[in-house]
Amino acid sequence: MTNAYMIPHRLFLCASFMAFGLVLSVSPVRAEETLEQAGAFIQDFGDRAINALTEEGLATKELRARFSKLYEEGFDSPAISRFVLGRYWKKTTKDEREEFLALFNKFVIQTYSAKFRHYSGETFTVTETKPEGNNVFTVVSNVLQPSGNPPITLIWRVSKTNGAYRIYDITVEGVSMAITQRAEFSSVIRNGGGKITVLINALRDKTTNLASKDTEKGGNTN
Repeated sequence: MTNAYMIPHRLFLCASFMAFGLVLSVSPVRAEETLEQAGAFIQDFGDRAINALTEEGLATKELRARFSKLYEEGFDSPAISRFVLGRYWKKTTKDEREEFLALFNKFVIQTYSAKFRHYSGETFTVTETKPEGNNVFTVVSNVLQPSGNPPITLIWRVSKTNGAYRIYDITVEGVSMAITQRAEFSSVIRNGGGKITVLINALRDKTTNLASKDTEKGGNTN
């Protein structure tokens, strides 16, 4: 797979996507509580990510294991997978979807966990939470850098389904991770004659190559 799949390292985490739920007739108090909960979910997620993933000298295998746990707990992986395949999702078989989902999750974990090699001493702060309707929220946060450089603004899109909050997209400095990934995957499929198997094979090759770095002890895995 080419470097077209590698998002610039300031655009960390990965990440799509759709989910549904909130009733618009909820009381103002309930709505305010829900907003606070969505913001608290992202604040907790960001704090845990920085604490778990920026430890100096962390071995690649352990870094990926920690990222995998956070990704599984915080992201709506099935919805993200559907979104990044776009119109090609409906053209896939059940087996192709299952294989793509497994490879895509592995690709996200291997690729985006490495981005945290560039971070140390940052502070994560939620600054605003806004409702979008249908149990979807926009949460704005800043990553404050110890170097004194301008903070990095992250905009999270979060859904609440069956009482649980899940992340389905992150926009970093104006770039949506979900939309960017969908555009890249769509390009690969188009160039491969519209066949999803071309993307699956490329992801398999990429993840196999990245898996060879599991034994690395710290350092940059890009």
